[in-house]
Amino acid sequence: MVNKRLKVYYIGQHDGLDMSQTESALDKAEADLFLLDHMDDESELISRIKDADGLISVYTPITRNIFSNLKKCKAVLRTGVGFDVVDIEAATEFGVAVINVPDMWTQEVANQALTLLLACNRKLLTGDSVIRMGEWNDKIPGNVGPLYGETMGIIGLGNIGLAFAKRAAALDLNIIGYDPYLSEKVWKQLNIKKVSLVDLITKSDYVSINCPLNEETHHMIGESMFKLMKPSAYLINTARGAIVDEKALIKALQDGIIAGAGLDALEIEPPKPNNPLLKMKNVVLSAHVGHFSDASMARRPVRFGEEIARVFLGEMPINLVNSKVNEKLQLRQ
Repeated sequence: MVNKRLKVYYIGQHDGLDMSQTESALDKAEADLFLLDHMDDESELISRIKDADGLISVYTPITRNIFSNLKKCKAVLRTGVGFDVVDIEAATEFGVAVINVPDMWTQEVANQALTLLLACNRKLLTGDSVIRMGEWNDKIPGNVGPLYGETMGIIGLGNIGLAFAKRAAALDLNIIGYDPYLSEKVWKQLNIKKVSLVDLITKSDYVSINCPLNEETHHMIGESMFKLMKPSAYLINTARGAIVDEKALIKALQDGIIAGAGLDALEIEPPKPNNPLLKMKNVVLSAHVGHFSDASMARRPVRFGEEIARVFLGEMPINLVNSKVNEKLQLRQ
């Protein structure tokens, strides 16, 4: 008897995840789950997944070449908010639904941005290390802004950007925002002043990046933008590292053009041992963990299976990235 069950490959780190929940969700669409580690060799990856009906990618790039070799694939799910590792144009061309899960850890990433903001402002890591070295100083070195009454500029006002805006407003920061994709109707509903990117960079005491990485936003914050920032300003990035020109950021920090940075994302992850950011006292780093909490991690497995299963069953996933593909797939709302 021919096995007609569908095949879904999960590519990437899966230690500590209860994948039985993913399997149960996929079973409703008569699909089975197969686990693979991340592979740098694209040819080897293609040979392993060529019979895939669906893919779940943690961070492995799903390129045009991969899509061209998948004859049955109906859906690709990226296990986070960003989808820059997936060739969206190719997926649409080959009739593959691309799914992400931007609503799964909105609160966690907003909390991470707030944590980095406070750690930078209060120079928390410096104070901690000084105490551990045996010194006790009841003053915070350098300039310390009050936060209240200062200006927070938020780039990208999607779910995470808006969640962070609420937290910043609770600190009595003045909020300004830049998001070219929001309609005037939406702007009128927000208690956030709409400004241009240049105005935001120029006026902000703190700049928080919350937009996706794409061709338009790659290195959006570079040398010319850093030169416009206040010398007392801090950059907070909980989005994608490549939105910031890291070489320009390093130079701006070294030359005192800006005061510091709180970074949950770098251009190269993990960073090379000689990355100057690792030795800068005015930089707070975290290992792209903004999404992490016990609750968010527990939600992941079942949601991944449910979203892929929806496409297999002819239903619209909660968040379809390439909406144009539905002209081919005709998924039900």
